[in-house]
Amino acid sequence: MLVAMTKVSRGSQTDPKHWFETIVNYSADGIIVISHDRQLKFVNPAMENLTGLNSDELVGGKCYDILKPKDSESKNLCQTGCPLLGETEGVCHVRGTISNKDGKPIDVGISYSIVRSAKNDPIAVVGVRDVTKLAEVEELRSSLLARISHELQTPISIIKAYASTLARPDVEWSKKMLSEKLQAIEEESDRLSAIVGKLLYSSRLEYGAIKLNKLTIDLRKETQRIAKRVAGSVDKHQVEIDFSPDFPPIFADPEKIEEVFTNLIENAIKFSPNGGVIKIIGSRSHEEVSVSVLDEGIGILPEDREKLFDRFYRVEDVLTASTQGTGLGLYICRALIEAHGGQISVEENPGKGACIMFSLPIYK
Repeated sequence: MLVAMTKVSRGSQTDPKHWFETIVNYSADGIIVISHDRQLKFVNPAMENLTGLNSDELVGGKCYDILKPKDSESKNLCQTGCPLLGETEGVCHVRGTISNKDGKPIDVGISYSIVRSAKNDPIAVVGVRDVTKLAEVEELRSSLLARISHELQTPISIIKAYASTLARPDVEWSKKMLSEKLQAIEEESDRLSAIVGKLLYSSRLEYGAIKLNKLTIDLRKETQRIAKRVAGSVDKHQVEIDFSPDFPPIFADPEKIEEVFTNLIENAIKFSPNGGVIKIIGSRSHEEVSVSVLDEGIGILPEDREKLFDRFYRVEDVLTASTQGTGLGLYICRALIEAHGGQISVEENPGKGACIMFSLPIYK
């Protein structure tokens, strides 16, 4: 809008009509004028872009035929509450959808300004704002709250149940039983702490608050140590580590690299419930090293690959629906790898299952 204003002649800058046209034509929001008989009388360029229709296709048509506005409950807005049909005056706001050229619904916020003509007929000046991104954020927030609540509620319920049981005055527990229940409480407390820790950690990562304490490390040995720790508690999975002979030391933060490997191996275990081999392959290429973690699990669909590293994103699947997790593991991995100057991605797995690969620059 500022660019357009700089191009006009000096004499026209005082013309009210010019200013009005500039504001309307360069508005980021769609603007339309609807007559009392609900006919579209004017649309601005932003409205054309939003609908995919040009002004010739819009102007002169009925709003309910072309835009097909619906309220937030998917009811026809023209039938349930069109401001032009009542005695409404002033400004009113509606959240709903309109249809574009292809019939696809677009989430919008609609603001009606109702005025009266000299004949007392209502005229609506309507502002239409695309709120698709906002709707996605709201949906994500709702899903996130439900997921996090569930993740937190499970260990809390278990801790409470065991604590209540141990607190019963009418029962004397054996030393063995007491030890088992207290151990279960400790394990669930650790799990609860890990969930809260990931949430806090991801919040810091979101604002780029990553401090690296880099050291020269032998990634092959670190991988063996981490894999032994993480996979040592499961019986159905076998971890194989294969690093090329020329794999060099890297300059990285050991704690952050351990966090990455822990998340990747835990993910591989979680999403290959029938067991199988988890392969960790390291190789050198020019000025970087790459590490791949492959499993024999459910795999990753092409449509999920782009969003896989997004915060709180989880694959919608029968297995994942019953699998614990907050959708933060791979988001944390990406943030930590990128902080080291590397990259992480989902790669094709010729066999089956998933393949997550990350690269790091070689320290010189």
